[in-house]
Amino acid sequence: MSDLQSRLRELPQVSVLFEDERLAPLMTGRRRGWMTRVIQGVVDDLRLELREVAGPVRSRADLVEVAVGRILARHRVLTGKSWTRVLNGTGVVVHTNLGRSCHPAEAAEAARQTALYNSDLEFDLSSGTRGHRGRAVEEKAALLAGAEDALVVNNNAAAVWLAVRHLSRGGRVVLSRGEVVAIGGSFKMHEILAETGCELVEVGTTNRTSLEDYREVLQSGTTVLKVHRSNFVVEGFTEDVTLAELADLCRAADCPLIYDAGSGALHPYEEIGLPSGETLLAEDLAAGPDVVTCSGDKLLGGCQAGILFGGGEMIAGLRKHPMRRAFRVDKTTLAALDAVLTRYLVAEDRPALPTLDQLARPLDQLEEKAGRLLNELLPLAPAGWTGAVVPGRSSVGGGSFSTASIESRLVRWKADKARLERCHQRLRMGDPALVGRMNQDGLAVDVRTITEEELPLVIAAFKAAWADPPSEAGD
Repeated sequence: MSDLQSRLRELPQVSVLFEDERLAPLMTGRRRGWMTRVIQGVVDDLRLELREVAGPVRSRADLVEVAVGRILARHRVLTGKSWTRVLNGTGVVVHTNLGRSCHPAEAAEAARQTALYNSDLEFDLSSGTRGHRGRAVEEKAALLAGAEDALVVNNNAAAVWLAVRHLSRGGRVVLSRGEVVAIGGSFKMHEILAETGCELVEVGTTNRTSLEDYREVLQSGTTVLKVHRSNFVVEGFTEDVTLAELADLCRAADCPLIYDAGSGALHPYEEIGLPSGETLLAEDLAAGPDVVTCSGDKLLGGCQAGILFGGGEMIAGLRKHPMRRAFRVDKTTLAALDAVLTRYLVAEDRPALPTLDQLARPLDQLEEKAGRLLNELLPLAPAGWTGAVVPGRSSVGGGSFSTASIESRLVRWKADKARLERCHQRLRMGDPALVGRMNQDGLAVDVRTITEEELPLVIAAFKAAWADPPSEAGD
């Protein structure tokens, strides 16, 4: 008998694992069906390992222990929550991988209330008949942006798709070659447009597109799309066409114009310390496009959603489109977005939203916060670790400011590189997890993206990571 056959003979049978006293309590009732599939999967993985990895024959008892351990671990993962709270020490305010903008408390509570209880989602209480989903929320959005009407869908990609499909009806869509953007891991503008069935016509070059480039291709039935370059900039020998210039040209040629504004601004960004040059949604609409789309999260500071703005007749047509139902949002999203928009409505100046608050945080407050955090952590630091408050730069993250950064303060730690890396890994594996910055200068936490309420959690996270014996002399 070969070594492989000998190893495989010791593989425990599924039926044996069913009766193991540690697993039997998990196999009762309707749980038996999915737990059976978990056990079969673990056994299949073990069989594959035995086939592919040569080694001495392991006893059946040993393999049973391995299998049971993996099954129990898998059960814990499956029956636990599928997300982990993260303390954002990266300094990236709108961090796409960490969920972008955080909700204000009112928005979270509004989502919670509508999740727990029934609401008048599609019911007109005054008439007792079916109502329009999201109408009140859309009225608030339209009022804030200075539009006749608005429509909320599940994200900005859906908003762009719906606008292009409705206006082009499979015809020609003109887009500057410099605006055929690719963002994140899956958003590629030309692929989104291809799914509308339109014929994409690229004009200009990557760095230069003129009004004449557009004029040469405009003809009856052509739709024009202009896209904000949200995540990159083009510098050097460049030329671009303003939204107002393009709107005038499209109006004269009787061609509809769609503008993807990206983040969508309802508050002047320069007032919170960001570079000037970004327009408000009201300014975008005043420039004359037929439809303006934007994200509800990112720098607007709300939840994931897409919002389309335009004239009443235009939005009514979009609202009746067959695909609109596929793109609609649920009651919790509408409730959260409603709370965020309400904050804009009631604010005398800048609305109190976590994203805008973090971006606007004064440097002296960050200096003081970083100092307090360092003073709390220094007595807990292992031998050989040194900490200091140092200058740093926070970044805006997802949205309209691809290269903009803001001066900030970091609490930075230095130690042996291997110890720093192991500490950062342990911080990431905590609950809540802490994600900081790790580079040749050390391990740092940017306090701009850490709230006051999170400071004790950051201290506890470092204490737990440092308390692990391998982080001491045994490293």
